[in-house]
Amino acid sequence: TPVQQGTPVPTTTHPSIDIVINQPGMQKDWPAFSPSNLAVPANSLVTFTIRDHDLGDTAMPKDSPFTTVQGTVGTSATADGRTYASLASDKIAHTFTISQLNMNVPLPGDGRKSKDFNTVTFTFRTGGAGIYTFRCLTPCGNGPMGMMGSMQTQGYMLGTLTVQ
Repeated sequence: TPVQQGTPVPTTTHPSIDIVINQPGMQKDWPAFSPSNLAVPANSLVTFTIRDHDLGDTAMPKDSPFTTVQGTVGTSATADGRTYASLASDKIAHTFTISQLNMNVPLPGDGRKSKDFNTVTFTFRTGGAGIYTFRCLTPCGNGPMGMMGSMQTQGYMLGTLTVQ
């Protein structure tokens, strides 16, 4: 087997983040990734858990590439136990997108009955060391394209993933 032949086994890490609104000391009604700075090992499997407390649908353009899961193991994600590969363009709350890694995970806007948040999990493989930006690419911020304000501000829907 590969382990017997000395092939390194990738490390597995399990970071988790929340999407929250109305954080103390921050702009009212702006959603935010919390934490917005994460570090994971290079050359490893990373299983992310995102708890989205900012539910509600944001209509994405019909031809948007951000309605499909990309760059994850199995090209899928799981929301509260249900596996999916894409979401309808009008049923997305946020995305977790790292363009430099060709990774995108749309997050559903509808919560399960009696829940005020969704729990989304997905796994991806890191390569070598680097610093990457993760962001939400739904058009729900300020400005003509909905990509200003919280969508472009570090600490809100923009963060840093350090692969080390």
